[in-house]
Order: sequence, then C-alpha cells, then structure tokens
Amino acid sequence: MKLMLKFLVAGGLLCVFGFFLLTGKLPMFETDFAKAYTKMTSKDMSNSPTKASFDWKSVNLFSEMVPNSANDVRKLVEIKTGTIKVKVPPHKEGIDVFYSSAEPPDGIIVMNQTVLLLHGRSFNTDTWLNLGTLHLLPALGRRVVSVDLPGYGNTKQKFDGDKVAFISYLVEHLSLADIPLVIVSPSMSGEYSVPFVTSHWQSLAGYIPVAPVASGSVTQGALSKVGIPTLILHGDNDKTGLAESSLENLKVIPKSKEVEFKGAGHACYLDKPNLFHQMLYNFLTLLSIHS
Repeated sequence: MKLMLKFLVAGGLLCVFGFFLLTGKLPMFETDFAKAYTKMTSKDMSNSPTKASFDWKSVNLFSEMVPNSANDVRKLVEIKTGTIKVKVPPHKEGIDVFYSSAEPPDGIIVMNQTVLLLHGRSFNTDTWLNLGTLHLLPALGRRVVSVDLPGYGNTKQKFDGDKVAFISYLVEHLSLADIPLVIVSPSMSGEYSVPFVTSHWQSLAGYIPVAPVASGSVTQGALSKVGIPTLILHGDNDKTGLAESSLENLKVIPKSKEVEFKGAGHACYLDKPNLFHQMLYNFLTLLSIHS
C-alpha cells in the first residue's frame, strides 16, 4: 500500500511538472474535487453527484476559503475601461455605457466563466474596484465585466427602454455569452436582472441577486421555471425590507440557495467583503464542477 501511494504521489508531481513544461503555467487548483463533493454539501456525497441530482439548496458555501495565492496574483490584474454604445429603442442614437473589464493574467489557468457585475442605486463600477472584486475574480481565473448602469457613474444618460433588451445588448456586444455567464445583481439593478434572468436563464450559468428590487415584478410561476443555480444574498440588518421580500419571491427558484450575512445591512457585500468573496469563490467553483 505504501509503495502504491508513493507511485501515485510521484505520478501526480510528474503530471504537474509536465503541464508546466508544456504550457508555462502552474495549475491553480480551485479545490480538490473529492473535497468539494464531501465538504461543500451538507449531505453524504460519497457517490459523486450528477449535474441533475446535485442539491443546491443544501450546499455548504462556507467550506473553502479564497486561496491565499489569489492575493498575490490580483496585483498582476490589469483593469481596462471603455464605453459601448447601446442602441435599444427609443434611443436610436444609442447610450454611451461605461464599463470596466479584466482578464486572468498570464500564468493563471483560465476558468470557463465570465462574471457580469451590476450595482445598486448609490454605487457604480468603482464600487467593485474599491471592494477588490474586479481584481480578485481574474486572479481566480475568471473574466469579469462591470458596467455603470444608465444615470449612474460615467453613464450619464438615463434609459427609458426595455431593460431586458438593454442587458441582452450588453451580453451580445461585449461577448459575454461566449463562455458561461454569471450575473451579480444588488438592489436597484434587479430592475434589469430579474426580468432578464426570468426570460433568458437558458443563456446563463448562474445568478447572484443581492436583496434586489423588482423580485415581485415577475410571477412566481416564471421564477419557478428558472433552471440555473441562484445564490440569494442579504444582510440580517437590512432595513429596506428588500431582504425579506426578495428572499420570499426568489426562493421558489428550484436551484436557489440563501445565505444571510450576520451583522450586515442592505449592501451586505460592502459590510462583509471577505465573506462576500468567499461566497463568490465557492459558488463559482461549484458551478465549474456541476456544469
């Protein structure tokens, strides 16, 4: 048995070394898949679950911490900014929408995920920059894009058209659907994300609403048909009433999971940034495994 174990360890090291020689990259191991199956769920996962049988409602998103290596890698991430002219009726000439984006730096294994960051009423793209999310996600191998929604930040003009068409335009023209897309949507941005997710969930890999508005703007029947994993986040000290109402409405999504941030207010990701990033990391990791 000891001799067999030595062979297995040696073989694993040779695989890593060979990968480095061929690609010039050191693999970033998100989590050991066996651990992910046993530690990141509350049920006995001794038999590897299939995509269909995996129970998102009982998953444990506290089991893994963000790797320390990501803190060094994030220093290498380059944030790029630009504008895209969104031409959606009635805005024939288009609206110049500001966005920030970042790719995994050289030497990092690229995961097959893109994350679109929206924002609340008092915030914009700078929120994600200052929080560190724009640097962390590429350090973890993800492409990330954040936008200033109309009337906020550097997107000066307001938007009077169809909000689903607005998000659809961004997804298409920023090439967000080229690889599996996850939308993070706090508060006000629910006006855009909730109807979009309800009608276009087949084009998404996952959804992370954070006490969003407009969760009651679509029917419970429509929400119950949303077939993507959904991580519902909120603070237990949210005084807006959106935590309770959004949870009540969104929990009918079959693959939804609720996480309450203790001691956090409405913008729980600002009050508890490390916890927020841990939730992102574990949720995105599980999406990689069960996609």
